[in-house]
Amino acid sequence: MGRSQTQALEREVKFDAPVGLALPDLRELVGRTERIPQQQLRTAYFDTVDGRLWHQAITLRHRITDGVDGGTWTLKLPHAANGFSLERTELSSSGERAEIPPGVHDIVRGLVRREPLQKLVELDTTRLRLALHDRDDRVVAELDDDVVVVTGGPRDGLRFRQVELELSATESSVSKEVTARLEEAGLAVENSPKLAKAMGLPPSDSTRPRMDPRSLLADVVRTAIADGLDRLLEHDWRLRVALPEAAHDVHQARVAIRRLRSQLKTLGVVLDPIWVRHVRSDLEWVGSALGELRDTDVLAVHLEDAPAQLGNELTRQRGVAAREVTTILASDRYLDLLDRLHAATRTPPLLNGDENVRLEDAAGEALPDLVGTRWRALRRQVRKGGADPSDQQLHRIRIEARHLRFAAEVAEPAVGQRARRTASAAEKIQAILGEHHDAVAAQAWLREQVGRAATSMQVHALSPETLFEAGRLSAELRQGQHDLERRWLRAWKALAKPKNRRWLG
Repeated sequence: MGRSQTQALEREVKFDAPVGLALPDLRELVGRTERIPQQQLRTAYFDTVDGRLWHQAITLRHRITDGVDGGTWTLKLPHAANGFSLERTELSSSGERAEIPPGVHDIVRGLVRREPLQKLVELDTTRLRLALHDRDDRVVAELDDDVVVVTGGPRDGLRFRQVELELSATESSVSKEVTARLEEAGLAVENSPKLAKAMGLPPSDSTRPRMDPRSLLADVVRTAIADGLDRLLEHDWRLRVALPEAAHDVHQARVAIRRLRSQLKTLGVVLDPIWVRHVRSDLEWVGSALGELRDTDVLAVHLEDAPAQLGNELTRQRGVAAREVTTILASDRYLDLLDRLHAATRTPPLLNGDENVRLEDAAGEALPDLVGTRWRALRRQVRKGGADPSDQQLHRIRIEARHLRFAAEVAEPAVGQRARRTASAAEKIQAILGEHHDAVAAQAWLREQVGRAATSMQVHALSPETLFEAGRLSAELRQGQHDLERRWLRAWKALAKPKNRRWLG
């Protein structure tokens, strides 16, 4: 975020506390307690007008402590929920309130895009602090008792109290004991940031309207686009933080793109075809770059025991792919794609479909026909492959299984368990054939490395040991490939059972 940036993992339990309620004595639960100096905090929170950071459970604040000039910017990123406690990654840097650190914009650019970050509300906090020491006199937690006055925003003038139990890295069991004692005294666990109380914000992970068989197909389309964008944005900022690493988020962002492309194809009958074509094309562009990077990660797993010569080449290729993804994330074309999807969550480019599928149709009636289209496409590919499908045919079967899975998933909220069974069965085929495709790709990569050295008259560039290991690894991959070819057929027979497909139109 800046020259003086620090990163820390925040672990805390928050409590709603009535003003005036006395806190219990905690000394018998720990080694000792220590009163530490009181603080006066002046905190301003920043976001876009429509709360794009909050929607991803991210908060950005500038805080001045005890009136000291300057202050600290802190970007809080969701990490995990662990029992009673909430964990967040804090990225902090010093600086004046007038200028948001450039590093913040770098991380949240995909979320806010061209919208400005502006001050939403300001909080004046009086903080009473109590350090909790264990039996070895190590500080294992700090109990902060905050009385807050809100300035600005929809709740201007609100006064509330929040108690925070901030846990250190060495904390073991003190959180459960202290939490139980505070609850006995009348406090309630409420892991909600002060911003939520000050602004009256709903939970950042609040669900969209529930779909059921009577929901309109138009609502299903709007929800599918919104969910698809959310899934992509959840990993967008994580990629920006962690690249060139972030193998998990590379994979999940790619899955989010594939899911959305597939669902737009399934639901395209009630969407503007020009809009669908442009959005699916741009999604494919981003997904292809992520795929190049993801492929190197998969290869690294398959070739974990490969000689250093091959490993170095794979590392080089991964670096190239990571730089391409970074370039795409910074591009106007990518930001335009996100803006286009964001606009569609509010005003989808809907058409009235055809004589068979209409926007005003109930989802429970329309979706079986739409998902059935994907089922029939998969069945055709399986029949084309025959008894001994080629690698290319198995890859096409995998793609159609993926389309069926994602179509059934979008139908599940309205159709229920029947769609869930179909999605799960299709996912098994997709997973098995995905491993098969990875094995095929790894063998092709090994052949490419050997072949490129030979055609460039540089066979000596690969040592005899490397050539031997390349052959051995290729043989192992080929054996695993044959095992997967036997397994996928069993998965197909399970999917084709009447209970998994009789609901389809």
